[in-house]
Amino acid sequence: MRVVGAAVVVALHAAIGFVPLFDGPGYEYALASGLVLPLVCAVVVALDLSARARDPFHAYCRAVGTGAGYALLGWLVALAHGLRAGLCDPWGGTLLYALGPGVGAVLAAVWGAVAAELALRLRRRRLIAVLSGLALPVGHVAFGLAWFYFTPTIFAYSPFVGLFSGSLYETVIDSSGLGSYRVASAATLFSGYVLALHLVRRDGARLGWRSVGRPGLLALGMACAAASFASVLFGSALGHWQTASTIAAELGGRIEGESCDVVHASTLGRDDVRRFARECEASVREVAAGLGIEPRRIRVFLFADAAQKRRLMGAGDVLIAKPWRDEIYLNPGGYPHRVLSHELVHALAAPLGRGPFAIAGALGGLWPSPGLIEGLAVAFSPPEGQLSASEWAKAMRAIGILPSLERLFALGFLGEHADTAYTAAGAFVGWVRDRYGLSVVQRWYGGADLAELTGAALAELERAWHEALDALALEPEALAQARARFDQPGVFGRTCPHAVDALLGEAGRASGAGDCGRAVARYDAVLGLDRGNARALFERASCRDGIGQGDAARAELAALAADPSVHVRQRERATERLGDLFLRDGAPAEARRRYAELRSDGLGEDRLRTLDVKEAVADDPLGRDAVVALLVGRAGRAPDLDEAIDLLGRWRARSPEDGLPEYLIGRQHHNAGRFALAAERLDAALGLGLALPRVRVEALRLRLEAACALEDEPGVRTTYAAYVAEPGVTPNRKRAAHALVARCLPEGSERPPEP
Repeated sequence: MRVVGAAVVVALHAAIGFVPLFDGPGYEYALASGLVLPLVCAVVVALDLSARARDPFHAYCRAVGTGAGYALLGWLVALAHGLRAGLCDPWGGTLLYALGPGVGAVLAAVWGAVAAELALRLRRRRLIAVLSGLALPVGHVAFGLAWFYFTPTIFAYSPFVGLFSGSLYETVIDSSGLGSYRVASAATLFSGYVLALHLVRRDGARLGWRSVGRPGLLALGMACAAASFASVLFGSALGHWQTASTIAAELGGRIEGESCDVVHASTLGRDDVRRFARECEASVREVAAGLGIEPRRIRVFLFADAAQKRRLMGAGDVLIAKPWRDEIYLNPGGYPHRVLSHELVHALAAPLGRGPFAIAGALGGLWPSPGLIEGLAVAFSPPEGQLSASEWAKAMRAIGILPSLERLFALGFLGEHADTAYTAAGAFVGWVRDRYGLSVVQRWYGGADLAELTGAALAELERAWHEALDALALEPEALAQARARFDQPGVFGRTCPHAVDALLGEAGRASGAGDCGRAVARYDAVLGLDRGNARALFERASCRDGIGQGDAARAELAALAADPSVHVRQRERATERLGDLFLRDGAPAEARRRYAELRSDGLGEDRLRTLDVKEAVADDPLGRDAVVALLVGRAGRAPDLDEAIDLLGRWRARSPEDGLPEYLIGRQHHNAGRFALAAERLDAALGLGLALPRVRVEALRLRLEAACALEDEPGVRTTYAAYVAEPGVTPNRKRAAHALVARCLPEGSERPPEP
């Protein structure tokens, strides 16, 4: 029986390893193995030991040996796949496997032995032993799903699977709690070992207790059993599980409004939280009106930062909503919050969804439709950015990267780069709403067939949508911007994403701390895994400049900027960094030449504005020093805000007629949430006059946000009128400004006309 089980283990793991990202020791392989390996172990041991009564200690050892042996087989198959496809992080992946399905296989095998013992004196004992053996591993997966459903968390620790980290889009896996979790598993196994040692079979069937003359061992076994139980009881403190109440207790702050119950980290500024709560109230009303439903109360968990959010609920930088719980989970995002409305759409759309999760999807919502879920959120969120979702979709279509609807509204959505999939799906959902009406979108989200609702097959709808996109007017540079933004692989198309992103994070932290030598070594390690990783090439070159290798840095940056195989965004970054180094070193002509090369690449307005500022100060030593300190940084140092503010103050004192230093100071106050000071400085900049048109437009946009943050209704109306009158503001940015004004003006007051 054990030989058959071994063959099944090898066959299953061999099949797993041919799936992208599962081809070697790593998180995905460990997760998949954790779902199948314990089941095989439990079944094989249950069948093996239920055939006849065995000595309990012998049965325990046989079970542990079977589980460990099968785990070793699974790891050897993983290693073989890794050698075939390329090993990413063999040691880290092996550790994840060992602490995940490796220990899980042993635990499942021991449980199989228990199941065999329980069934030993029953009729049809082998069948009952198998079913009992399967019950606990399967039941624990079901328990994990229930925990996901009834609590805010998306991560899970399982005795059989190990770690499920949660979000598909986060590539850096935090497995720090797995060590303490497996200490408890080891305590469980040791207490089982001590128990088996003290059990004896009497009369060929009954179990009895025997003394082995080692009271210290017995006491230690009992202590391990107590420790295992305590690890479950105090799991929230260890980070193994959380509930809404434990998360709320750790966050510590709360503001309750009519529509938003904001549970927030007590370390966040009180004024910032009150401002957020006020924005949330207005956003609930706006989103509900757009969806055609009644507003209802939403609970918002607002964490101090991504690290706290990841630790407490499982997703750090990825933002999450649970519509069936009327909850969303956010990091601080400034004012206005950039994704608040998007997540509110998910939560508020629950009455339109179906099934226990209140979402769009087949099988009563049990098989989610991520394209429709995220497309609805994009389509019904306030506009933002230079172009609308439809304009970006037109640009994607023009350059040949617009995904098909068949792929977008199926699980193929997850294979696309997130930005591409979200934007394209949002553009189509918005088009359906505008062409067929809100009720069609509502019923589509609720499970009705789109073809029946519209009277057109998906292919016909796709043709009609493409025709509508083709009719949109678009500036030529938008195509280059779309290629830079969207033409990127999804996580399943990347090389060693977990290991690469973890190393990039280590390198970034080392660089930020001024340890450029360590950062260069980390970037070299990235390039050992992913030879063409443009980000690592760029950052390594920048770090070389910080350790006195300026010539090598410039040579690497120039090669990167000229390499057509490198993604256009990284080529742009390399070209700009070259210009920055020349600017820092007092070579304005060379800096301008590099910046001029960028202007032909279709950069967005934000990047162009930054170039405008750098070029404007290139011939002014004091202004140049201030901008270098603010945006570029000295050799071996990151940009220094304290130094920059000091230099900006000197520049302002020397050139009181120049509005640019006032604008740059005001922007820093705005970024820090000091809106009263930001308004004062931005007013001064606008009063003095800003010679750079893009800077003037941005100053007005920031001033509008500051007025909204300060609840300055006259300032909101005046600044909005000035902003939308500016010729450089795109239609989508005007719509975004109008949506902001509608949210921040007092409820019931007259709104300005739509632009």
